[in-house]
Amino acid sequence: MNKKMTVLAGAITSVLSASALAGINDIIITEYVEGSSNNKAIEISNLGGNSFDLTGNLYLFKGFSTYKNIIQNKDGSPVLDGVTLQPGKSIVVIDPSASSDLRRYAERNGGDKVIVASGSFEQVSHSALTFNGDDPVWLSTDVKGNADKVHDIVGIYGFSDKSNDPWKDQTLRRNTLITTPSATFTEGNWSKEAKDAFGGLGDPAKVDDSPLPPLAAACDESKYDYKIISDIQGAGFRSPLIAEGSDESEQEYLVKGIVSAVTKDIDKGFFLFDSAESSEHGEFTSKGIFVSTKKDLPADFVGQEVCVRAKVKEYKQYKKDTDSQTTLIPTSDDVYEVVNATPVSITPVALEKIAEDGDSFSKTLERYEGMVVKLVSDMDKVATGDQDMRVTRSFSFDFAGLPNYRYRNNMVLAYERVNRHPNQDHVAGSEASLKQAAENADRLLFVDSDVPAPNGQIPYYPAFRAENGKNTHLEDYIRVNDSLVDLEGVIQYGYGEYRMVPTNTIDKSKFERNTPRKEIPTLNTKVGDNEFAITIATQNVLNYFNSPFGGATNQHGANRGAETDLEFERQEEKIVKAILGLNADVIGLMEIENNGFGDLSSIRQLLRKVNNNFTEGKYSKKGNADSVYNRYTFVGFDSNGDTVLDALDSIGGDVITTGLIYRPSKVSLQGAKVIPMPSQNAPRIEDKYGNVLIDQDGAVRESGKNYQRNTIAATFKVLNTGKTLTVAVNHLKSKGSTCWEDWQGWETWSDFSKSNKYSKVKNDDYQGSCENFRVAAAYQLGEQMAKIGGDQVVLGDMNSYAKEDPMLLLTSNPTGKVLKTSSYTNINGRPMFGKDEGQTLTKTYGYLNAVELEEDKPWSYSYETEVGSLDHMLITPSLKDRLIDATDWHINAPETSVIDYSNYKKVTDDEKEAGMDLNPFYSNTAYRSSDHDSAIIALKYSNLEAGVNPVTMTATGGYLEVPFVINVPDSVEADAKVKKYDVAEISVSPMPENFTGKLPTKMLYSAKNQTVNFKLLGIDKGTYTFTMKLKGKRDKAVESGAVTQAAAVTETETRVIAQQSMTVEVIKADAMDPKPAVPEYDGSGGSGGAFGLGGLFALFGFGFLRRRRQ
Repeated sequence: MNKKMTVLAGAITSVLSASALAGINDIIITEYVEGSSNNKAIEISNLGGNSFDLTGNLYLFKGFSTYKNIIQNKDGSPVLDGVTLQPGKSIVVIDPSASSDLRRYAERNGGDKVIVASGSFEQVSHSALTFNGDDPVWLSTDVKGNADKVHDIVGIYGFSDKSNDPWKDQTLRRNTLITTPSATFTEGNWSKEAKDAFGGLGDPAKVDDSPLPPLAAACDESKYDYKIISDIQGAGFRSPLIAEGSDESEQEYLVKGIVSAVTKDIDKGFFLFDSAESSEHGEFTSKGIFVSTKKDLPADFVGQEVCVRAKVKEYKQYKKDTDSQTTLIPTSDDVYEVVNATPVSITPVALEKIAEDGDSFSKTLERYEGMVVKLVSDMDKVATGDQDMRVTRSFSFDFAGLPNYRYRNNMVLAYERVNRHPNQDHVAGSEASLKQAAENADRLLFVDSDVPAPNGQIPYYPAFRAENGKNTHLEDYIRVNDSLVDLEGVIQYGYGEYRMVPTNTIDKSKFERNTPRKEIPTLNTKVGDNEFAITIATQNVLNYFNSPFGGATNQHGANRGAETDLEFERQEEKIVKAILGLNADVIGLMEIENNGFGDLSSIRQLLRKVNNNFTEGKYSKKGNADSVYNRYTFVGFDSNGDTVLDALDSIGGDVITTGLIYRPSKVSLQGAKVIPMPSQNAPRIEDKYGNVLIDQDGAVRESGKNYQRNTIAATFKVLNTGKTLTVAVNHLKSKGSTCWEDWQGWETWSDFSKSNKYSKVKNDDYQGSCENFRVAAAYQLGEQMAKIGGDQVVLGDMNSYAKEDPMLLLTSNPTGKVLKTSSYTNINGRPMFGKDEGQTLTKTYGYLNAVELEEDKPWSYSYETEVGSLDHMLITPSLKDRLIDATDWHINAPETSVIDYSNYKKVTDDEKEAGMDLNPFYSNTAYRSSDHDSAIIALKYSNLEAGVNPVTMTATGGYLEVPFVINVPDSVEADAKVKKYDVAEISVSPMPENFTGKLPTKMLYSAKNQTVNFKLLGIDKGTYTFTMKLKGKRDKAVESGAVTQAAAVTETETRVIAQQSMTVEVIKADAMDPKPAVPEYDGSGGSGGAFGLGGLFALFGFGFLRRRRQ
């Protein structure tokens, strides 16, 4: 045995004999290990004659460049807390993943209490004892670890040199007579030893580098009892071998089983399977278990039979976990032995529910914890129909991630159905909503590859990204609400979720498309003979910004959209595809850049791209899909009153805004206005000392100043009728950033960090932040729309699920829930309610949710693991009977963001380094053109239907089509009925001055009521009375006795069978180059909206003053 005494040992003897009083200067770092893998250790010794309590006196730190991190226990407390260092003794602080050899060397010198393990990186992030050979490690007398509080140090404070890495793969031992701490590092005071030299650890004096004795046999049956896995697991959520109040068994057990899976990242270890069934618990318990080990395992380990000696622990990977995973924790990494190295295959067990699971899917998963299972198409043989696993979040970035910022891409399944947001079907905060939230959490199963998936790849679904880079997502894809079968994997619990780590691969045949892709929305637009449909839709354009790519400058902020020319081109292509697919007559846009209405504005550029698809100019083909008569124009607002629509105009002050486009062939703009939305000017959030709360980036957590995007509302004349229709486009305050109300009571919240931007405010009713602010906006919207009156469609992104407070206010509040606005709320700088306090509202506005009227359980947005609708189509009750159909077009929310236009994180790091930094998943389709699905409705109107206005028509291509409805009652005599070859004639009064054409006639070729269309050429705009006379030959009346009856039947005459007149206002179709929109006078005596002198110029016909600027 190689035993030796160092110079330091002599110093220790001297110090001890002197019986010096205990003091902080007796505490120094005596050894530093920067070894292989996770073999990191710091030996701290007491060279004094008395014990020393480290708690609150010294703190262990590590640094990287200018960063510093206190080393913590797994519960987040300083790692030296609770440690009393005896005289002449050492402790060894290690990374918890350090090898068993390191531990055994330290324990050989210092006994079984010498080891102090920090928390793991998963538990405490950068406060784990992980460091490199260029990073300083020091003891500090201050919990902040500042330079002037350094007590003793290895390395250079505030400096790291990765290019040099001077102490990489080395052990440093203090080797001088200097036995007092030093705030500066002198490399000559340390001896350098070989990589993984652990013989000096555990004692300030001893160094024993001799080999460790061999370990005793892992499975010594004379010392330990065997337990089968099912008896260890038990029938509940805790092992019956662990006493109440404890998380670990008192004794060790021997456990045999087949290695069914090995994991390296989420947890490090392996899973054992034993088919033996518990005589006590039967089928109600798992036959698999996880064995935690930090040792690297052989590549062929799966399938081997091993024996493990370990304690049973209810292990929590994260301090905030409420539940645990039953785990075998060997006393040493080496305490297992291979019983049979010949691998055998593990047959996955079907994941199925049994009656004893009740309504809890978590109980089902608990029964399979640690086992390899297979997803099947019918998981409950007793229940009616097939119960399977549904995709409730497609494969995408996991924003919640694993603790300490371990982010990854994964997929989430839910038992039997997609998880709906609790406030989509239930009033926010209600018992039913809270129950739904609990059920949602219970049904989840995360599908997570063990090692984080490379960008753009799914390890268990290789065809998702073909190896040759070919775009396959049009066939190989994953959508929310897909059923998934035949995926195999091991079930484990950790970080608050059950997870399935796949052990096989699958292809597209394993997905059943319950919400299949559709190239166009399925919308019923069928109407009667004399009717037509008007369609209205929403379209989120996902921060469509053209200002970085030659567009007009944005006056309000920076780009939020595409970052390269190629990305912008692709984004634009997808949005255009979506708009063409909608094929709606009026479309409300959300998230379009607020850079004016000039030639270089985003809205003009987008419309140019859309309208380029309509090229067929022949009037005879105006019914074709590509007819120029399907082109759109937009509603523009002259916000600065200079009578010009240009880059200096905007809607509100946000960087994005809403927009409204429409087909002049279907409707004509009568008037429009901007409805200003509330702002909040509340006190900033401060602590009890008056200090504003700041996060780690120096940002104010809540300033009290919050804003919303303004609403735009336009009233249209429905052509060929006298009806009007008002459409309002909205985008209310988001749920993400906070408002003043969200912070009330923050001082009393547990586990809340006022300075951590990731520490979120309370959200007990799942409405997210700013719901009171959105209620104030809903109130403003309802009040202003009531002034407009008439038939209305209120659409857009309300950032509120269907049963949340703003929606209850706009629709109905049947449960009488208290609805309250935000405090300190203003409209255009004036207090909204005349006081700072929020207002309790009892009035509701009675709008109807059109999509909910037509579809069962609709949804159009997916966030994390739940779906619901933030975008809504609300209609006034006056439109209910006109509603033909309403639907959501599922082109975005069900899809993974991997297939959007962006290049961000779509290729692996190796591909990026090789210059392949492009998006291999891109296709010129509407799929994932945004993150919100579009909603669309169809309303029916009758030709010549009366309304508040005269019937309005436009001349198209120089032609005016005038329809008349021939509707002769069935009760009239035979000669007064419509007959084949009757002729309809039209007359015009007054006749247009320059009219030189011939008035057309129409012959009927069927004996039934019908609509006849007269095509008139050369009718100027103006007001006309059109009269239609239906004439036909009928038997001529004969005086009694004048002729024989035989002769009478041969004589006929032309009669007027029916006659109609109507007054029509003929207007020019709205121009593709629109004029500034003008608000209608609402009778209030005010200006009528957010418009200045330019709006008035347009109102009074001074269109010649309008000019255009870029």
